Amino acid sequence: MAESELEAAVVAGAKPQDHYEVLGVTRRADHDQIRRAYLDAARRWHPDRFSNQPTAEADEAEQAMRRVTQAWSVLGNAESRAAYDRQLVARDPGPGPRAGVTTDEGVTRIDPRLLDPRFLAARREAQLEQISNRTSLVLRAAPLVAMLGLLVAIFVFTAYARNSSAEPGPTSVPGPSLGAGIAANDCVVVTSGPALLEVPCTSTADGRVIGARLADGVCPLGTDRDVELSNGSIVCLDAVG
Repeated sequence: MAESELEAAVVAGAKPQDHYEVLGVTRRADHDQIRRAYLDAARRWHPDRFSNQPTAEADEAEQAMRRVTQAWSVLGNAESRAAYDRQLVARDPGPGPRAGVTTDEGVTRIDPRLLDPRFLAARREAQLEQISNRTSLVLRAAPLVAMLGLLVAIFVFTAYARNSSAEPGPTSVPGPSLGAGIAANDCVVVTSGPALLEVPCTSTADGRVIGARLADGVCPLGTDRDVELSNGSIVCLDAVG
């Protein structure tokens, strides 16, 4: 920004866009150029030059001098300038989908910032910093996700094991007497009476004895049929083979 333009901006009360514009240099300016621009601007807006001017003009000069001093404090140091460049890139990442190439009434124009190595380096650094931040967030969340997954797996396994151990199998259960010579797990045939006759499990049998129940009881899981004996007990049988 030329000196007359900067003066017009101050008089109009408009604040320059960034520190480079305050000093009237481009973002490609080297340290010596920025220093010379600062010294020129400081001489231009030093309050001593406006001590005899009206209060409004003196206040405007004081505000301009503050901006010049702040711009030099940032751009005069290499580290603070690099950080400031990254802020500018983050605030104004540049052109849209066509990567800085626009067409104005048939004339192709290229954003001059794309020719500035300092601007491109700052933009790349800002992009890499954003990627690094996202990666760090994912890495920090990964252990928590893994822990939650492990807890869910333990809960499911425990519930399944509890249900499996609680399921009754086709085993013998306590009950009334089954009759002489008959015990649980014996293979039997049902004879007239009715009565039970023990037979080898390898032969034809009507079932295997699970247990017995009274008239108001319930046969266990796995019962295939039940037979009421002459003594009033009911024998529970499951299929053989």
